[in-house]
Amino acid sequence: MSGRHAKSRASTPLAPTGALCAAGLLTRRAQHACGPVLASSARWVRRPTAQRFGLRRSTGRLPAFTLLEMLVATAMVAVLAGSLYASLSIAFKARRSAMAAVEPVRKVELALAMLGEDIRCAVVPKGVLAGPFLGTDGKDDRGRDSDTLEFYCTATSPEPDVGIGDIKMVELLCEPSDDRRSQVLVRYVTTNLLAPQTVEPVREVLCRGVFAFSLRYFDGSDWLDSWDSTVENNEVPGAIEVTLQLEDARQPDSALGGYFATKVFLVPCGPPPSASTQIIGGGSS
Repeated sequence: MSGRHAKSRASTPLAPTGALCAAGLLTRRAQHACGPVLASSARWVRRPTAQRFGLRRSTGRLPAFTLLEMLVATAMVAVLAGSLYASLSIAFKARRSAMAAVEPVRKVELALAMLGEDIRCAVVPKGVLAGPFLGTDGKDDRGRDSDTLEFYCTATSPEPDVGIGDIKMVELLCEPSDDRRSQVLVRYVTTNLLAPQTVEPVREVLCRGVFAFSLRYFDGSDWLDSWDSTVENNEVPGAIEVTLQLEDARQPDSALGGYFATKVFLVPCGPPPSASTQIIGGGSS
């Protein structure tokens, strides 16, 4: 019986001394005798749960940037944005300058290419579907060159359709612009030459902002300012010199004009030049 009681007392877990001291169940003398044990127990009792599990004590505030850090970051972003804007501004300015320098050349080259295609396709002014080759030297109301040319050719039509013949009548001339400050080079094409009634020609704008448009015609030995096939034995010129000049975009009211180009186009059905004649050019100037 005593053995069982001893065994039960031995198996009964003893309450921690610190817990008994905290609960007031130990006398003053027992507390003094168990000083080291109580101190260690007290340290064990007072140890925070967060420290035992490796957690930091919360201060009640979330981590955030200070005002100084925010000001520094804002200043850095402003500096980067300013440098990026300056770089893009320089790039866009260079692009605009390049486009402004190339645009006149591009306009003139495209217009001359279309004119050359028509001139090289000119036909002899004889036959049912042929007519006179007329080149007139003219001036506009400000005294600038504004020549006209009317002839028949086999050039492509701006509006291909059924009933359009291979031979067409083409008229090249300059018309005043809407603001009356420059000219517009236009191309009128009559596609149906056998129509029972008058057909309105198709209008096509070749170039805008024209300062001057001049044509010269080579008869085999000399350059002429005008051409009339009815008095030239129904022949077309051997070559045509085309000069196209644009308005100066920087000085619209300038009396000198802007970029210009001159090209010489040979007419295949025209008379060949004489043996003593040499055509110099054929390019742009």
